[in-house]
Amino acid sequence: MSPTLRILALALPLAMLPAYGQAESSPYVALDAKGNKTVPKAGARPHPCVLDTATGLVWEVKTDDNGPGDKDWSYTWYDKKKHDEGFPVGYPDGGHCTHKGSCDTAGYVVATNKRRLCGFSDWRLPSAEELEGLLRPDLPKKIDERFFPNSLADYYWSGAYVALDVGGAMFVSFEHGMPLAGNSAAAAAVRLVRGPVKP
Repeated sequence: MSPTLRILALALPLAMLPAYGQAESSPYVALDAKGNKTVPKAGARPHPCVLDTATGLVWEVKTDDNGPGDKDWSYTWYDKKKHDEGFPVGYPDGGHCTHKGSCDTAGYVVATNKRRLCGFSDWRLPSAEELEGLLRPDLPKKIDERFFPNSLADYYWSGAYVALDVGGAMFVSFEHGMPLAGNSAAAAAVRLVRGPVKP
């Protein structure tokens, strides 16, 4: 092989590699306790919220401090409004959290709105589609941990009801990177959202 061809053969694969150290653009902005822009922070008490500038949604960031938003708490799916629609309402208070009486999705939404996370009181369960928007299949926990520290490779409840015999709702698995129908009696993680709801 001539010296010229050898140089071209080595240069081609290197040219196709991404430049090391280039900052990846992200739609996310970390928010502080008052809802103002801040620097992303990891640890037991990271920045409490994240704004997705692409969608206008603001997401809850989990803690690791045994507080109300701790990553290890789990909740059963419960929505008493489903009774008026003739559907099973789910299972109240069947999860594992420090505030007994509110270890279900409805109770967690109420508690989070009462404490005005990041200055807001309109938190809700996300739709399955909204939760899927956070998925990053190329990452170990299927989510950008720079902005969502203390995330689990686990199932997260959405607000989407599913008609199962036992009552159900949609999970999004951040282990498998996909939505799944789940029994509402199962205890799973919750990540709340606020902002525009798609019609």
